[in-house]
Amino acid sequence: MNKLKTVLGYTWGFLAIFIVLATFLGSAYFSRTLANATGVTVSPWYSGGEIVMTVDHGSYKTFVHRPVFDGLIWERKDGFIQINWEPFSGLPPVVEERIDYNGDRQEDFLVKLDTTTGNASLVAYSPDVVSVENTYKLTKGWAVRVLLKKKP
Repeated sequence: MNKLKTVLGYTWGFLAIFIVLATFLGSAYFSRTLANATGVTVSPWYSGGEIVMTVDHGSYKTFVHRPVFDGLIWERKDGFIQINWEPFSGLPPVVEERIDYNGDRQEDFLVKLDTTTGNASLVAYSPDVVSVENTYKLTKGWAVRVLLKKKP
């Protein structure tokens, strides 16, 4: 009986090593699979929201995200829209982009980004556009968030 317990103990210990290794080595895969299965997503207040439009300028691309007014229970009155430019290597010293964020075929604002300093300026053509919230240097390029007011 003692011999059986010893053999089962060593067998369980040997198998446990593989279980622990598989858990640590596969944790990235398992976490992605679990998140995809449950439908959990990163809040658009952190990610900028889904990309709704891409403009190819040849040496660089502009990615326009959806306007974000998401709240915990209902939509907020104040939100933002994020614009990304990628890659660093293709960006000119000053990027100018006219954006129609609400799809009414009228430009809502003009954003200028100095890619050497990260300073951004805004010319609003719509009363719903407030100001530049911030500029962000990302791993692949630059991002600018423009504050918006929701129409009543």
